[in-house]
Amino acid sequence: MNQAPNPWHVSCSYARALQNTCLKTWGGRAENVNSAQTTLLARAKANSLAQLGKYTGEGESEEANEGMFVKGYSY
Repeated sequence: MNQAPNPWHVSCSYARALQNTCLKTWGGRAENVNSAQTTLLARAKANSLAQLGKYTGEGESEEANEGMFVKGYSY
């Protein structure tokens, strides 16, 4: 998003991208808390790189590469 020179800073909400994989990893189970926290840190780093225009997707987990699109989803 920020790879091309823009006359202004371009950004968006990364909340869903930040939460989705973490919530799937956690699954509401106490034994998954550490894994979910590790996933959260990885997502935060990826989102930071994306905001800077430096995200490549290299090293992403299979779960993180899954799309979040849900046909007919209403906000």
